[in-house]
Amino acid sequence: MTVTGRDTLIALGRRFLADPRQWPQLQSFNQIADPRRLPVGTVLRIPLRLMVTEPVPATVVAVSGDVRGADGRSIAEGQTVPQGGSLRTGDGQATIRLVDGTVLKLRPSTALQVDVSRRLPRVGGVLSGVQVQEGQVEVKAQKAANTGLPGFRVSTPQGLLGVRGTEFRVAVDGRAEVTRSEVLEGQVAADGLRGGPGQRVNAGFGVVVDRTGDVQPPVRLLAAPDLSALPALQERLLVRMPLAPQPGAVAYLGQIAADARFEPVLQTVRTAVGTAGTSLRFADLPDGRYVVRVRAEDAQGLQGLDAQHTFTLKARPEPPLPTNPAPGAILSAVPLEFAWTASQEAGGYRWQLARTEDFRELLHDRRGLVPTSIRITDLPPGVYHWRLASERSATDQGPFGAVQRLELRALPAPLAPPVVGTGGIRLSWEGLPGQTFEVEFARDASFAAVELARRTEAPALEVMLPGTGRYFVRLRARDPDGYLGPYTAPQQFSIPNCLRDGQGRCAMSNAGQSVLIGP
Repeated sequence: MTVTGRDTLIALGRRFLADPRQWPQLQSFNQIADPRRLPVGTVLRIPLRLMVTEPVPATVVAVSGDVRGADGRSIAEGQTVPQGGSLRTGDGQATIRLVDGTVLKLRPSTALQVDVSRRLPRVGGVLSGVQVQEGQVEVKAQKAANTGLPGFRVSTPQGLLGVRGTEFRVAVDGRAEVTRSEVLEGQVAADGLRGGPGQRVNAGFGVVVDRTGDVQPPVRLLAAPDLSALPALQERLLVRMPLAPQPGAVAYLGQIAADARFEPVLQTVRTAVGTAGTSLRFADLPDGRYVVRVRAEDAQGLQGLDAQHTFTLKARPEPPLPTNPAPGAILSAVPLEFAWTASQEAGGYRWQLARTEDFRELLHDRRGLVPTSIRITDLPPGVYHWRLASERSATDQGPFGAVQRLELRALPAPLAPPVVGTGGIRLSWEGLPGQTFEVEFARDASFAAVELARRTEAPALEVMLPGTGRYFVRLRARDPDGYLGPYTAPQQFSIPNCLRDGQGRCAMSNAGQSVLIGP
């Protein structure tokens, strides 16, 4: 304070000291010869330990999850924390406001004690400070009044952080015995417990105080990640957010909240940078609108600047699971039956069919389907794509499920009439380049007992049958990609009586005669 014309040490002791009788300490501290004669304009220094102060508790302004006080009891919004009191967040979070207006956001697994929380009524100032034993705290410190009093301070097991109007983060790693701080606005003075040289840390820089209490040189924080490629709509219960590579990043931290205040943070996830790409994953979120913020982490564990992205989650009602046709099915039969499982949330289903995977030109778009299947009879051969969504109502549709692909191939052409001659039975049919064929002969149309089976690469076959009488024949084609088509409808023919040669084979007596009876 500055001395005026009528000031004496005794009068100043009555005004400012908790015990006015300690005015001689002011005389000694300021090296004043005559306590009754103080030169006007003299700047008098008064030790804080001698001044009148009043304890003022911190106020809990927000709580979510498990937060407890020093006595182990749960802390609720609106409660106060006295000087010397402490808070511990388990899986919860808390926001507290100190006597000077500084706001602290305690993240999960954080232990904090309110070290100093006092008002100095005679000079209009406050004293404020906390101790962070472990965990992470986000600080929004108020600008200190010009009273000459020390500003807000944060002490940790490794060091001391002094601030005057700034925004920063402080994290204490209990296992590594390291304190980390990232300054987002203003300036922080970082001092170690060993009494070595401290560091002034400006906005955009971070600092590490190691287990020995040495303060490392400040380093520039990593830039905010690029989130521009993230979609504005998420349609799966597991929200995946792929991140573009960022130089210097060894990991990413993602926090998600219902609004940009991030009070509370609903989920926090950390993922290390991987060789196959890096993505953040959030699960068990109800449908709604969210804000995610992401920051990169460097090799020292310092977290960089935040990037934010707003998105809408609409993952319910969940789409049903397709049961028929199988994924990637190749079929030769029409009509086609599409089937799926029943969803408990669905009042109906939407089914779409298209030629292309982007579904820009729909061949079918059926809504409000109550059964879990549909039959389609008018599809020509080709490649198709189909997908399903569940509907609670006509105005509440969930996301489409995964796109299913199928290929419909033409049925094989029927067999030409078989020709029976002295050399056996001759068959021919239509085929495609690269196809191979399987031909079977039996005595009955069910083919319960196959009399003869042959494979051929040509769309024709000549074979000697083991005896006369009625036969049935059928064939199927195997495409170059391995797809095995269905059998043709059985064709019936007869082998007339014949003369046996020396080896017991049938030598036909009516060479060249066609004896096709029909399918």
